[in-house]
This record gives sequence, C-alpha cells and structure tokens, in this order.
Amino acid sequence: MTDTTDTYRVRRPLTDTETRSISTAIDAAGSVPEILAAALISLFTALLAPLGESLNDYGPATRLLDPGTFAIPQTQWAAITGECLARADAFGGRAQTAMELINVMPASYDDPSVTVSAAQPADQRPYEHVLTVSREATDVIAAASRHCGELSACFGEDSREYLDAIRSWQHNISRIFSMAFGSQTRVSRDGDLSLLVSSATGFTYGLIFHPVRRRCTDDGCRAVINDDGTAWTYSPGDPVCASGQHVPSYPLDAPRPGSWSFHS
Repeated sequence: MTDTTDTYRVRRPLTDTETRSISTAIDAAGSVPEILAAALISLFTALLAPLGESLNDYGPATRLLDPGTFAIPQTQWAAITGECLARADAFGGRAQTAMELINVMPASYDDPSVTVSAAQPADQRPYEHVLTVSREATDVIAAASRHCGELSACFGEDSREYLDAIRSWQHNISRIFSMAFGSQTRVSRDGDLSLLVSSATGFTYGLIFHPVRRRCTDDGCRAVINDDGTAWTYSPGDPVCASGQHVPSYPLDAPRPGSWSFHS
C-alpha cells in the first residue's frame, strides 16, 4: 500500500535498532506462519510504542488493529517484505507469504532521506529441488516442443502464431523449476499439451494449452469449425455467412495456434 494521505496514527521511519530487531525475529522464524507473526509483532510493537499502546490492547474481544493507519518509508517497507520472502524460501512459502503480506503490512510513503543496506537477503532455498515427472508428462513436454516447431514451420518463425506459443511455453515450463512452492514437485499429464503440477506444500496448478478456434473470416460471420472439418457451426442467433463460402482463419491441415497459461 502506498501513502496517499497524511491521516495516519503513526507515520515515521523505523530506527536502526527497530529494523535490526525485526530482521532478527524474521531470521529466527521456523515456518511460514512464524515469519508473518515475527515480522508483524516486532514491527507493530515498534509503531505502537509512541502511542503508549501495545499489541495486548488489540484483539477480537477488544478492537482490531488496522495496519493501514500506520506508514513507514517505502525503502524500509520493501526491505522487510524482502526479508520475509527470502526466509519463506526455506519452506517453499514465498507465494503464500507475498499474498498475506499485502493485507497486513502498514502503508508506505516516499522518503529519499531514508536508505537501507543494499545487501540482498541470503538465499535460503533448499540446496536441491526434487522434480518427479511421470512418463506421460514427458510425452506432453516433448509434444509441446514439437507443436511449437510445427507452428514455426507452418506460419513462420516471426509469426504471431509461433511467437505466442513458444514464449508462453518457455515462460511457464520454466516456472516448474522455481522453488516458490517448495523443493519437491511432481508433474503429471493433464491433456495432450497440458500439465498438472503438484508441490509438497500442497499447492497444485496447471500449465494449460488454450488453442485458438478456427473461425470464418468473412465479414459478420462467427461460425467455427473443428479440426475434422466436418461442419461449420453457429451459436444461437448468429447470422448465416453472407457469402456462403466460409474462409477459415487458418488451414484445416495446419497445427492449431494457441498459448499456455498458469492456472491455480
């Protein structure tokens, strides 16, 4: 959250002592929930102190703490979240931590006078990533690479059909090797050109191929035809093709253009 108003209960930089305390608490955390708790307890303990308050003054039975009524410099905000995410890498919880931090961190504001150490947080990922790929999934990976090659041969290596496919395939297949969801990953088949990916942390997602429908390119015609070329079909209410001579957006014997996407 970025500062857009000055109506904060507390709006100030953290002291060096406070930032060291927050860093120490994050480093000592032994799980993703502990990372969030350690960062927030130490951070809001510091921000509440000038008000003569503590976290003990808040709770479901009393009143809730609104993090948006506090603000720290953007540089410090980024440093704290960066340390949380780096620590979460040790447990495969980067994505989960990032989503939860958005809702619980204080606001931020620009203050060029406040700087933090340029050193990057230590790499806390496990040393190895164990990737298990079923034999059916290896066939899908080979088929996807082959399909991209066929699109290049048919439409040209500078064509949108080929570039959309190869860029999306390379981007999404590389995500399987990320440790954002843990250091153990299993990949299985989820269709002729699609994969299902499961992590040890319980997060499951798909790399799904979305083919482009073959449509008639005549003005005003919305008819589509499948690969078998047996019949053009209309949706209810669509007008009949004016010329009566459907022109497909790509040949019936061509590989189907499309792209891959990440779906959780």
